[in-house]
Amino acid sequence: MSHTKKLFFLLLLAAASGLMSEAAFAQSKLSIDKVYSAYLRNSGTISSQGQIKGYFFLYQSDKIDKHTNEYTLQILDENLNKVRSIKFEDTKKLNLLESSYNGNSISFLFKNEDEKTLDMKIYDMDGKLKNTYSRGYDKKTDALMKQYETMHTDEGMNKNVFDIGNQGYVSVLPMRDGKQRTYEVDYYSSEYKKQWTYVPSDDAEKYAFAEYLGATDSLIILEVLKKNHALSGNVTTHLVGINFVTKKKQFDIDYAADNYKLMPTYVAPLEGTANVLVIGPYYDKDDNVGKDFSKGLAIYEMTTAGKFVNKTYNSWTEDFSKYLATNRKGKIDDVGFLYIHKVIRTPDHKMFIVGEGYKRQASAGGIALSVLAGGNMGVTKIVVTDMVMMEFDGKYKVKGATIYDKTNNTAIAGVASDYNSQHTLAIYLKMIGAFDYDFTTGEADNSNFAVCYSDYERSSDYKGQTFNAIKYNGSKFTTDKIPLKSKASTLKVFPAKAGSVMILEYFKKDKRLDFRLEKLG
Repeated sequence: MSHTKKLFFLLLLAAASGLMSEAAFAQSKLSIDKVYSAYLRNSGTISSQGQIKGYFFLYQSDKIDKHTNEYTLQILDENLNKVRSIKFEDTKKLNLLESSYNGNSISFLFKNEDEKTLDMKIYDMDGKLKNTYSRGYDKKTDALMKQYETMHTDEGMNKNVFDIGNQGYVSVLPMRDGKQRTYEVDYYSSEYKKQWTYVPSDDAEKYAFAEYLGATDSLIILEVLKKNHALSGNVTTHLVGINFVTKKKQFDIDYAADNYKLMPTYVAPLEGTANVLVIGPYYDKDDNVGKDFSKGLAIYEMTTAGKFVNKTYNSWTEDFSKYLATNRKGKIDDVGFLYIHKVIRTPDHKMFIVGEGYKRQASAGGIALSVLAGGNMGVTKIVVTDMVMMEFDGKYKVKGATIYDKTNNTAIAGVASDYNSQHTLAIYLKMIGAFDYDFTTGEADNSNFAVCYSDYERSSDYKGQTFNAIKYNGSKFTTDKIPLKSKASTLKVFPAKAGSVMILEYFKKDKRLDFRLEKLG
């Protein structure tokens, strides 16, 4: 039975049992009490073919004793009706690292500090625990795990656990082995009791950092940054494909034979073909990607075997400068450098790319502290700036760009912002959830869509958080804004059915979660 049919069946069953009135199907608000602890990262959307079908939330619902808590996994439909509540007891030292949904199941990756294990639990949409996978972690990796937990804020999106369709889930985690720092990829089947781990064995990957970019029906695609030793300043970038059917590395592309080096930051399946688009800044062949500035934005079309069938380059100085004021370092006036968040292809074959700016600024406070400390303190900060919507033609050449202003916010301050390259900084900003981009929602075919992001407004009329949308109706763009002033301890905005968003608020003092649907525009 498909996921959508399961949800519909559950709703009918609940209605027939008298648990849901006819009016409840159209409700737009919901409150849940006795919520002892709620981390907003422990929540997510349930979607099918790009459309929102519901939500899931995991929270602490009771204290059993001094060692044990009760937890509840609450599943809602798209109208905020309760579909299923799943309760279980576990150690109070249970830390949910990540959660994800793949169309017919929900996965949760826990760190159990009592047992010193990482536990992946997979539930079907009827609330039945399908599979549990568990493995230990040692002291060598514990420090990295603690750093990982600290860097993932409550408001952050999934960073290291991803669905790969009906096959299951994959996690990409940092690992430590003695003095070596590397990564591992763990595959978890949602259909069968099957799990395997890929650990890089190349000498060049003893000091490596991996970021998940995307997946096909057989491939996990990563960007991997490698160094030959811990203190090396020479960083090489690689596009790595791991086949989760054969459990082997399918390709490792380092661009050594190319005229340019690509720093892949976004991968998107190319509809109607078996190929994928690989997008990111590109550099001259002899540049050090850890220090030098990019030349522009490249869009490659690649087969699943790792062969490029098309390469298109859009330079900052020649192509983008027609629409945006840029310098030779790829910096856009008042915006800074661009990080790519989303690629959107419409039914009329237009392609839009959503970017967000970030730049390095002098920090007055940092300079003052550095003088007092004898020059050992950071003197700059990294600020996140404006949204940029770019349009490309059928040959992947840029044909327009628009800047959408928002308030600059400081993301990093200190020595780290003084010396790291633009690309290293972008990866770190994404990892800690510093960008303001939230999500893109709309019709399944992208005939209309809304690019949504957060902002902080300081004006005579309003001061506080706002939720903003750049809306496309098939022919033109408009903007919309929702004020987010609230007495809630924490607040998060989720995508909802077309034309709406869902707002979640947690009131810690009252131990209450509030949900509401709100129309855009």
